[in-house]
Amino acid sequence: MAAEIIEAGRAEGVDLNAESFGAGVPDGSDNLCVLRAMRHAIEGCLKDDGLANPQIAFSESLKRTFREAEAFRSVVKSREFQVHYQPIVHLATRSVHHFEALARFNASNGPANAIRMAEELDLIESFDLVVAEKVLKRMRAPGAGLLKMAINVSGASLSDDSYVEHLLHMTAGSPTERKRLIVEITETSALADIEAANRRLAGLRDAGIKVCIDDFGSGAASYDYLRKLSVDAVKIDGSLVRDVEEDDVVRNMLRNIVELSRSLKLETIAEMIETEEVVTELKALGVEYGQGWLFGRAEAEPRTQLASAAPVRRRGTVEAWG
Repeated sequence: MAAEIIEAGRAEGVDLNAESFGAGVPDGSDNLCVLRAMRHAIEGCLKDDGLANPQIAFSESLKRTFREAEAFRSVVKSREFQVHYQPIVHLATRSVHHFEALARFNASNGPANAIRMAEELDLIESFDLVVAEKVLKRMRAPGAGLLKMAINVSGASLSDDSYVEHLLHMTAGSPTERKRLIVEITETSALADIEAANRRLAGLRDAGIKVCIDDFGSGAASYDYLRKLSVDAVKIDGSLVRDVEEDDVVRNMLRNIVELSRSLKLETIAEMIETEEVVTELKALGVEYGQGWLFGRAEAEPRTQLASAAPVRRRGTVEAWG
């Protein structure tokens, strides 16, 4: 193990020796887990500019990685994090279509850094399932009506059958509940075996759960996902949406994405919408749904009646899936 990490460090310009590995290993950690933690620690060294004293920097980074991993496991096991809900609206009517469930590890911050670490250390599947568990509990609460929810799943969670099997088991008692769920595949951790992942996603779709490619257009894998995965919708990355007014290239890219999606009978969702001018551009391009601070931030309770919604619809009305 030490030899592999020394070689990995050398590839990154970090000179490590056996003394670098003086960090306690958590109980129950296997060799693969430790190797992943070491790789994460090397990356932490480089980000923290630890090249001046790599031995100390690596040791401290490894200890910090183990501490953060244990803290993450504890939070997931105890369910001591919140899920907030951000509305996705039909751009033509401003009616709420569904909500995206977003994890919050404290009152204000998203879990992006923790999730990246969890993906690297193979801790993400349990987190994805606990988020689904919390969302299903909210959907089943008295007065929830027919709320529809989107839950995120890391590509790493689709590396075997476990995530899909657990999600189908969690929803086995209510086939109609499955029709109110959409799974968004994030590209933060690439799908290692895209054909196998597609078979697993087909199991969700056969059960009535819809599938969406998240952050479409942001990474190199987006079009490969679209070509090889059977999905129902694409969510257009906010970095493209944000620049649609000023950038002709971005506008043409969005137009092509919408036309391609339409030809494949896929719904289109744009994220990070903050102004009415952007809404006008997106509607002209044919984008169907939108998400962003213009319509509402993520809140602890889903709100089906938005302050800016127009035209006014009956309170609590939520449209069916397209």
